[in-house]
Amino acid sequence: MTGMSAQRFRVIFRKGDRVRYISHLDVLRYWERAIRRSDLPLSYSQGFTPHPKIAFASPLPLGFIGEAEVMDVTLDEVTSSESFRSKLASESTEDLVAISAEEISPTGPAPQAVLLWADYAVDLPEVDPTVAAEAIATFMARDSFEWTEDRKEKPKTYDLRSAVASAAAVATVNGCPRIAMRLQADQALTARPEQFVDALFPGAAVGVYSRTGLVLDDPSQARDLWRRKGRFEQWP
Repeated sequence: MTGMSAQRFRVIFRKGDRVRYISHLDVLRYWERAIRRSDLPLSYSQGFTPHPKIAFASPLPLGFIGEAEVMDVTLDEVTSSESFRSKLASESTEDLVAISAEEISPTGPAPQAVLLWADYAVDLPEVDPTVAAEAIATFMARDSFEWTEDRKEKPKTYDLRSAVASAAAVATVNGCPRIAMRLQADQALTARPEQFVDALFPGAAVGVYSRTGLVLDDPSQARDLWRRKGRFEQWP
């Protein structure tokens, strides 16, 4: 079945350390093959070169770990949430694993269109935790912070302060600070955590960047209406 009977699931998945250097295209291909192997009725676009209807909130930068990535999967036929969950889990691996999923309206916006913020974390093994906390407090107290991001095609200057919703330094078990930050990731600007670290701790050694979460604009009215009038089933 197609059209209005199509079904859509929002999947939260993890991209682990061992596969952090595979590309976004490889991740798409992995999930396409996994969904097809699981015999789920994956929907494809029309035309000479059909594409799987798999949509991500934001491509994960190469080399990053993704703790809670967002992916929408559209199906051509109605499938129970339990069946979708078990079939997808059967084809997941430890390196790319589906954590949770819920059925959402098939006519809602793509996840990238409603992405607002992205959460990141990174360790700074050579920076004193007190120094890190003071640097972040000073930055957050500013009204603005002009920053120029060097790009191959053209440098981009923007207000880095307004792009940072929150930031903190927390001491890890080995005593080095872990910087946690929530950065703007909407249609107007995508701030990168490397830029934030470079601005506050120039030249500092860094650990592996992790994207720990993505914040989507999810209007409750539309969601509640879909739950009442649609056939919404939420996974526990």
